[in-house]
Amino acid sequence: MYESIVPTVMLAADLLGEMVPMMIIGVFIAEVLVALNIAGKIASLSRPLTSFACLSEECGTSFLMAFVSPPAANAMLLDYHTKEIISQKELIIAATMNSFPTVVMHWRYLLPVYVPLLGIPGLIYFGLLMLAGLVKTLVVMLIGRMTLTPAPRSLAAPAEVSAVTLREALGTACTSSKKILVRLLKITVPTIVIVAFLINAGVFDRLAVMMQGAGGVFPVPAEGFAIIAAQFGSFVAGASVASALLAAGDMTWQQIIVTLLVGNVLTSVTRSIRWLGSSYIAIFGVRTGAEIMFVSTALRNGIMVVLVAVLAYGFGWG
Repeated sequence: MYESIVPTVMLAADLLGEMVPMMIIGVFIAEVLVALNIAGKIASLSRPLTSFACLSEECGTSFLMAFVSPPAANAMLLDYHTKEIISQKELIIAATMNSFPTVVMHWRYLLPVYVPLLGIPGLIYFGLLMLAGLVKTLVVMLIGRMTLTPAPRSLAAPAEVSAVTLREALGTACTSSKKILVRLLKITVPTIVIVAFLINAGVFDRLAVMMQGAGGVFPVPAEGFAIIAAQFGSFVAGASVASALLAAGDMTWQQIIVTLLVGNVLTSVTRSIRWLGSSYIAIFGVRTGAEIMFVSTALRNGIMVVLVAVLAYGFGWG
């Protein structure tokens, strides 16, 4: 009993240590921007995207924040939704769009691994991941344009409103942030503890084994299943196995790219439940968080499967 509790507590503490500070920062920044009446000026940088998707300008501020910290960006969205600045549908669409900056910023981790190990095929694979993320964002924007009612409004302070000093804005933000942060932490802490328990109990490991068996429906050569199995451990392990197979001539560079894409699709299921699920649910609550996770994962995997099919056909396997 003791042996199972200690690892769970330690893992939960690590996850909370990564997430909670970013949530606090996100909510606080959102409150400061509202207090200073400058959110609209910042959001103008992403206005072409939010305007096309019929999203409020506040969503543009969150989208830009996602390039720095996705949890902070999503916490901003929840803050705006709690204040009824954005609707539930806007919240889901904007949160799904916020996943694209996360994909873009993965270059810091992926390129230093894939390019040295795989060379040009590794660079092509990274580019295809970016393409899938971009297409997903465009699809989400189209959904927003078709389902949302444009409600343009300026976030600038009315002429009769007196200017707010930075000190006053910080004080207001501290006060207004407390209530929503208490609500967030009441959901976040138990959610993360449950996820940590499931991880240590091996639930996700067993799910990974089940997902590996689904790889047979994709155009992957027998040697490629070693790559997919390694990807369930980490993307570094998958790239290392792929590098060895490519160097030995057991697989072509085309087969390597398609296999890595297939492995990315299969591992995304467990990865989404383990990490994105805990993040979205911890911030947005069980119902909304699960809905965002499902929409984001389903759209991305659907696009990735189409991409795999197109590549397989283009390489003469179909």
